[in-house]
Amino acid sequence: MRILGSIVLCAVLAFANLKVYLKQNPIYQGEPAQLVIEATGDDIELPKLDKIGPYRVTGIANAESVMNLNGNLTVKKSETLTFYPDANLTIGPITAVIDGKKVTSQPLRLVVKQAPNNGNVQFSITLSKKEAYVGEPLVANLELKIKRTLKIVDYSFQMPKLSDFWVKQLKATNKYLEERGDYLVKRIKLLLIPQKPGVLLVGPAIFKYAVPNQSMDMFGFSVTAPVWKSVASNSVRLRVKALPQNVDIVGDFHIDLHVDKKRTKAGKPVNVTLTIAGVGNLENFSGVDLQIPNATVYADTPHKKEHFASGQLHSVFSQTFSIIAESDFTIPALDIPYFSLTHKRIEHLTTKPITIKVEGGKHIAATAAAPISGPSKSVKQPSVAASHPCAKKFDFVAFLYGFLSALGLIAGAIVLWRVANVRITPKKFLGDKKALLNRLMPYISKDPRAAAIAQALYEELYEGKKHGIKKKEVEALLKDLM
Repeated sequence: MRILGSIVLCAVLAFANLKVYLKQNPIYQGEPAQLVIEATGDDIELPKLDKIGPYRVTGIANAESVMNLNGNLTVKKSETLTFYPDANLTIGPITAVIDGKKVTSQPLRLVVKQAPNNGNVQFSITLSKKEAYVGEPLVANLELKIKRTLKIVDYSFQMPKLSDFWVKQLKATNKYLEERGDYLVKRIKLLLIPQKPGVLLVGPAIFKYAVPNQSMDMFGFSVTAPVWKSVASNSVRLRVKALPQNVDIVGDFHIDLHVDKKRTKAGKPVNVTLTIAGVGNLENFSGVDLQIPNATVYADTPHKKEHFASGQLHSVFSQTFSIIAESDFTIPALDIPYFSLTHKRIEHLTTKPITIKVEGGKHIAATAAAPISGPSKSVKQPSVAASHPCAKKFDFVAFLYGFLSALGLIAGAIVLWRVANVRITPKKFLGDKKALLNRLMPYISKDPRAAAIAQALYEELYEGKKHGIKKKEVEALLKDLM
């Protein structure tokens, strides 16, 4: 029989009123426990508790009122803490400060009973592993069995408490209840990735259901009303081991760094793709920051894909880069540490350096490239030497490059006109952001305004950002640079 209010277990002190009691004791496994801390005095400081024993506090309700005791006004404060224990627990002692004095309660004993099993509903949780490392994927299998003869008019399902896990529900093996003898069975698979070491609790899950109950009212009419019942699953403890080193990748993976070409022309991009694939967890890995002196690097948003098959989590990470330079450069070797679940140690994903030859460019001293933050509207300031009318030199390479580019554009327009019989106007061509970006490429290493606008156009094209780059603004810059 349940005892409401557990007054026997509360502590009352003579010189200051402090009561600590449970609203309900005992409780059944899966039900919430509610601990009440209540104090009366002029100046009250209640304790701040985020855990009761090993269990996290999931809800706090505060109340405050003013009382008149024998003509004297006093303050009454109370705090109700909700938590979900799965086993018997000793609570306290708990200390509060009342009128400048520390007041301590007596310990309380909470009794947690196994939920009654009437054979109509059975609920269980099993784990694919008994122990795991931080970041190691595992599967929780929830199985609910309902007797075919049981009439359920309503139900609700409460997932197990999994605050220390990254959780994802896997695709159901059966969309509907399947028949198994006298029972209908529903299974749910959860992918769990523990986020901290220690002994972590999985469960219980709660299934509440209503069955019809027929009775007679005071007028003799037959009345059917729902009666609610609940069944809690078991709880499972998982031992989680710490990693020997803080890494973002856990599992067994291989790495690939691919370039679309190893020779290019000055101002033309080289596209690089980084791929990491294998079995394990890549959820916390955010990519690499590729730094190359005397080159501009555009990094695309990384992509992650994963699927669960044959009891394992298969993950793929990909990230693309576009690199533009005016002279030869080298893509540095990558070294990414990870924890191998096969060998139980820290290992490294490594790549070899890749040298790219740039034709038609000039050799520049190796200095780190300045970051590009967005479109710049600064006015180009001529140097003192360039301001002299006789000091400006003729750049034959730039002229030749521009001349050949113009010939290519004219030839392409003629071919399109002949094939499609469509009149291509300068306005239509310049309205294409990709075409504008290509026209800016030869100038990004020479002029910061061109680099800034190229960066903004790239982000609009490939990252979905909005910078409001206008065609007239780009046309004016190109005219100034030519």
